[in-house]
Amino acid sequence: MFRYLNMDHLKNKVVVITGAAHGIGAQIAEDLVKIGMTVIGFEPTEDKVEEMLNKMNSWGSFDGQLIPCKCDVSKEEDLKNAFEGVVAAYGGTDVLINNAAIGKEGLISTGIIKDLIDVVDTNIYGLITCTRYAINSMVKKDVLGHIININSICGHYMPPFAEPKINMYIASKRTMTVLNTLLKNEFQLLNRKIKVSSISPGIVRTGIFKTAGISFLDEEFFEKNPHLTVKDVSNVVILVLTAPRGIQSGVATNSY
Repeated sequence: MFRYLNMDHLKNKVVVITGAAHGIGAQIAEDLVKIGMTVIGFEPTEDKVEEMLNKMNSWGSFDGQLIPCKCDVSKEEDLKNAFEGVVAAYGGTDVLINNAAIGKEGLISTGIIKDLIDVVDTNIYGLITCTRYAINSMVKKDVLGHIININSICGHYMPPFAEPKINMYIASKRTMTVLNTLLKNEFQLLNRKIKVSSISPGIVRTGIFKTAGISFLDEEFFEKNPHLTVKDVSNVVILVLTAPRGIQSGVATNSY
């Protein structure tokens, strides 16, 4: 698919990916390592860091490298320490891919408060705080930076569920959509050399639905219904990274 794309300018560039151990994040990490990028993968637990290391060992030899980093994006201290390490080792990051997100089943009006707070802490607070540290890093490194937000169709319209299931997740993705537009405006106002893009997939076959307790999106559903794969989303990320600098991407990738 990418034989006609010029990816030479991406080699040796540094990219931070949140939620890089599994699902969409893991596939993006693998593909970017294979085209020669230095990928710093954030995950909140030692188990997830170990999972990244095990996957990396199965890829073989490539020009790029994966640097697993224990960092919980919902905790500012973790982000502060992680980006200080990125600046110390690489001068900063060239690209940030905001992929980390969690879903919890339940209504906003009646759901478990702790579940709602967990979604906000990761999907909204973590998103914004991680983005702030990445921006500072890009400015310090004085690069043509790029922020890619892995959004969702839910960030643009209500999915046609028979009944509401993951309302706080949907609200958090709407926040990401607004953030994307606000950042574009701010970068223009502040004359920042940073591009911001949004990728909004439809239903992707990942483990997030099982984790969120969405029982109807099971293996039988995926066998019978059109859907995207993590490779589909990763392919779009590479297309966005290789697009001309003047194109401000907002990509929706439906399952149908």
